[in-house]
Amino acid sequence: MSTYFRNIFIFIVLLSGCATPQLNYTNFSKVVKGMTEQEVIKILGEPTKVTGGSVDTGTIGTLLGFDNLSGTTMTWTTDEAKANVIFLKDKVKTKSYSNQF
Repeated sequence: MSTYFRNIFIFIVLLSGCATPQLNYTNFSKVVKGMTEQEVIKILGEPTKVTGGSVDTGTIGTLLGFDNLSGTTMTWTTDEAKANVIFLKDKVKTKSYSNQF
């Protein structure tokens, strides 16, 4: 009976490992312009670094319908790769990926 429970435990551990998002080119290629920050995190996992900022657009921005622009850059770094995703108003604007050598 203990072998049965041990096998179930191993199966659950292996199954949960498969569901963990990770940084690799296959997952990175699933990130597309317009995705939200949460959608990207579901694909790549938690970023290793997050920076943000906003710019006051002044009178011209107000006339065009936006008072300020806010953005976030998320970075994922592993021993093998590095990815940056830039968000503008919580949507993917641009992304980059490089292998670490």
